[in-house]
Order: sequence, then structure tokens, then C-alpha cells
Amino acid sequence: MCDCSNNIVDLSHLKIYTIMAKYKAIKRVTIYHGANGVIRTASATQEELAYAYEDLGATNVIEKLSTTKTKDESKKAAKKEKSGKKSSNKKD
Repeated sequence: MCDCSNNIVDLSHLKIYTIMAKYKAIKRVTIYHGANGVIRTASATQEELAYAYEDLGATNVIEKLSTTKTKDESKKAAKKEKSGKKSSNKKD
């Protein structure tokens, strides 16, 4: 019998990965995983790229592009907005 429990992909995690970031293939490669698992980075979906990056650790061939702001990024944006308001007030 096949031990297929190791081949199960948690789709909810993949959806979270794709909501929080976009993934871009750096190199055109074929990743073999498991008995029948193949991911071709040139034609892979966002879910496949997320799986390869997050679960298989293919960080050298796939780039993660963040789409959510971290605490530091949101603080920087707030500071820029405040400084922009001050400079616009001085021009009047």
C-alpha cells in the first residue's frame, strides 16, 4: 500500500500564502517531488509556486514578492504621509 499521507497538500495554507504574497520564478527549472509530483516553474500557477517556495524550500529558483505590509512598512508609510501634509501646508 502507498503511504499517501505525506503527499497531501493543505490547500488552506496555499491560499493564505497566495493572499499574503505573489511568487515569481527566477529560473526556468523542473522540480520533482514525491513519486509523481512535477512543478515546471515556467508554467506553474501561483499555488504551485507557493507550494514549491514555502513547503519544498525552492527559494533559490522562486522569489517571494510581498503584497502585505509589515508593521515597519506601515509606520514608514504613515511618516511619509505626515511629512507630505506638513510640506503642503508650508507652500500655502
